[in-house]
Amino acid sequence: MTLRFSRASQSNRRLFLSSLLLPVAMTTGCATLPSSGPTASQISRAQQQLKDFTIVDIDEAAIRQSSAAPATGRGRLATLSLSGEVDAIGPGDVLQIVIYEVGASLFGQRAAAMNVQAATGTGENLPPVTVGRNGHITIPWVGPIMAQGKTPDELAWELTQAYRRNSENPQVMVSIRDNVNNTVMVQGDVKKPGRLPLTLARERVLDVVAMAGGAANPGLDSVVKINREGRSAEEPLSAIESGSGDDVRLLPQDRISVTYRPRTFTVLGATGKVSEIPFQSPRVSLVEAISRSGGASDERADPSAIFLFRYEPAEYDGSPLPESRPVAYRLNMRRPESYFLAQRFEMRPRDVIFMANASANIPTKAIQVLSLFFSPVYTAKVLSQ
Repeated sequence: MTLRFSRASQSNRRLFLSSLLLPVAMTTGCATLPSSGPTASQISRAQQQLKDFTIVDIDEAAIRQSSAAPATGRGRLATLSLSGEVDAIGPGDVLQIVIYEVGASLFGQRAAAMNVQAATGTGENLPPVTVGRNGHITIPWVGPIMAQGKTPDELAWELTQAYRRNSENPQVMVSIRDNVNNTVMVQGDVKKPGRLPLTLARERVLDVVAMAGGAANPGLDSVVKINREGRSAEEPLSAIESGSGDDVRLLPQDRISVTYRPRTFTVLGATGKVSEIPFQSPRVSLVEAISRSGGASDERADPSAIFLFRYEPAEYDGSPLPESRPVAYRLNMRRPESYFLAQRFEMRPRDVIFMANASANIPTKAIQVLSLFFSPVYTAKVLSQ
């Protein structure tokens, strides 16, 4: 069939083209035009057919259920609590030993030969001695002696007894000059990572984080992990209360790492801005999250079908537990009370907000595509062929 145009006006030709193309585009274009996601009816049908998730309308009951047991991560570090000592001598420690005598000095005539430096009066300050990998030390007039596992006072008592064989009334003092065994390693996102010594004050987790200069990032997005004797546990830094069970007392050779894990939520669908958005505050409500994304698109979104997908119950970072179930909370912004409910519904890490497409969205796109055919430039190209 050959179409022959008469010398009609340009407007009549556009009208003829529109009457020819509009039925075809409306019947075939709707099924193939791109969409930013399913509509509310499609999500409801999927839930009824698959039953893999639950749809819950956001109301007073849903808010109470969601906020009943928030996942904060508290109680995790407390599982590593153990009793122990922080003053036992170990390999690598450098000891300072001082010997005091009453009466004849054991080292009086041989101090120079043994490189022993006189301290004050009858006290003799031995050169610093390092505990070997086998836990032994060797000192004059005593020979090898086991130091590992003993406190400085216990080792001083043993040395005093050993020197009694050659001295009238010796007194020995032992101190740890360089502490290697009774230390913890602090690493990760702290301002001054490194090895820190433990003292008889019994430092806790928050103590050593402060000694390391504090977290390099906001505490709300920092996670503390402790490795102890083959076991490990982690907890958000902001969830650790000073002096609580989670603020555990540290033991020698503990390793503490601070990691930056920003809490985020994702916004998809018919929105002004599809993105992953950080919390940047202790709490974020659903209405605040929608606002940060730019809100629902006036042209494409269905305001009665804003969904929030999450797993419940979940870890403090939003990751699912073995017994978790997927839940889709639905918010109808056509109802005035929904604006108050959305202010009280709190977001959690890894939440996904999906703004469903309106049912009339696809026909609207078809009209937008057809407008291309009716533009003067395009029409001129067609008529010139």
